[in-house]
Amino acid sequence: MKNAQIFKTDDGSIGLYNKELDEIYHSREGAQKESIEKFIIPSDFEQRTKNSDSIRVLDICYGIGYNSKNALCYYKNCDIVIDALEWDFELVEYSKTSDFYLPEINEFLRGEKKLGNSKINFYIDDARKTVLELNEPYDVIFLDAFAPNKLPTLWSVEFFAQLKRLLLQDGVLVTYCSAQPVRKAMSLNNFFVGKMLDSKNHSYVSIAALDEKLIKYPLDDFELGLMNTKAGIPYRDENLNSSADEMFKKRENEVKNSTLLGASEYLRKMR
Repeated sequence: MKNAQIFKTDDGSIGLYNKELDEIYHSREGAQKESIEKFIIPSDFEQRTKNSDSIRVLDICYGIGYNSKNALCYYKNCDIVIDALEWDFELVEYSKTSDFYLPEINEFLRGEKKLGNSKINFYIDDARKTVLELNEPYDVIFLDAFAPNKLPTLWSVEFFAQLKRLLLQDGVLVTYCSAQPVRKAMSLNNFFVGKMLDSKNHSYVSIAALDEKLIKYPLDDFELGLMNTKAGIPYRDENLNSSADEMFKKRENEVKNSTLLGASEYLRKMR
C-alpha cells in the first residue's frame, strides 16, 4: 500500500501508519482492543442487535475494517447493514484478507459467504461528498477519522450537521475523539454529548445522541466549561469542500480574535 505501512499492535492485531500525515490508524495498544472499547461498547452494539431485526451502521473511515468487522460479528443476533466510507480503495481491498479472529467475516467481505441477510456497501470517495448523497437513517454511526489536529475535514460543525440528519432518534454517534472542538461541534448541532469512563474515571470517547436518555455519562460542568473556552472553537467547512489548510487557518483566525477564555486561563480559574 503506497500510503500506509503495516505494523503489529500490542494485542497482535494489525495497525497502519500513514506516512503522509505521520499518524497511525489505530492505537498501538491494539487495533482490535480499540475498536471494541471505543466503538462497539460505547454504542451498546450487542444489546442493540438483540432488540432489533436489523441494524443500520454508517462506518466513516473504514480503514481496514475493524469497526465494521466487529459489528458484523453480531450477525446471528440480527441483520447488520453497513455503509462503509473510505477514500483509499487499497485499504478496503487489504481488509478482506488481513487477519481477523473470525474467518467468516473476511469471507463475507470477499463475497464468498453470507451472514444471514447482512450486507456491506463500500463508498470510495471523500466522506463529505458521500454523506450528502446518503438518505437512509442509521442506528449507529462510527466516526473514526484521523485526529482533527492532523486532518480537520471530517470534524466540522457542518459535517456533524449531516450526521445529525442521518441519525435515527434512538441512534448514537460514537467516536474515539474527545477533543474540545469536536464536542463543541456536536453541541452546536444540538446533540446531547456524553463520554465513557475508564477504570480511573477518566473521560474518553465522545458519544452524541438526539435522545438525552441514551447518554449514560453526560459531560460534567468542568468539561462543558472547557468546551466553551477558546480550546473549543470548532472547525468550519461551510460547503464541505475546504482543504485542511483552509480550515486550520480559519480556526486560527477565530481563536486569535476570540474574547473567550483560553484553556489555561480557565484551568487556573477552576483550581
